[in-house]
Amino acid sequence: MNTLNKSERLNSRKQIARLFAEGKGFVCFPYSVRWMWAADDTSSAPVSVLVSVSKRRFKHAVDRNRVKRVTRECYRLHKSDLYCRLSVAGAAPLLLSLSYIDSQLPDFHLSMQRFDVIVERLIKEIGHAQGAEGDR
Repeated sequence: MNTLNKSERLNSRKQIARLFAEGKGFVCFPYSVRWMWAADDTSSAPVSVLVSVSKRRFKHAVDRNRVKRVTRECYRLHKSDLYCRLSVAGAAPLLLSLSYIDSQLPDFHLSMQRFDVIVERLIKEIGHAQGAEGDR
């Protein structure tokens, strides 16, 4: 449960394009979060995640890789809480994008605190989305 396998990573170009075109999102600085329900249930993981860092903000690949490594580690440590809450809500598979939007290298402890907020807000928005679908 404390790993981030290849099956849990979002790498389908079609799904990524659909996520950015149709997905819902919010900003929890220094992250921009986009999410949507997966249309197909072929994914073996409850959440498929994409981590992105702009080349415009970080010119050096070393810096981009560090930001992605910190982000993946924070997600990995919060994944069990997210999975638990999604299973209680009975949610379908989820597509999730985490984009780092700050121009400074991240502090791990600050990123961990921000991920607490991200998970809470994501669960809240998923609950609202499920409630809206149930009303129809």
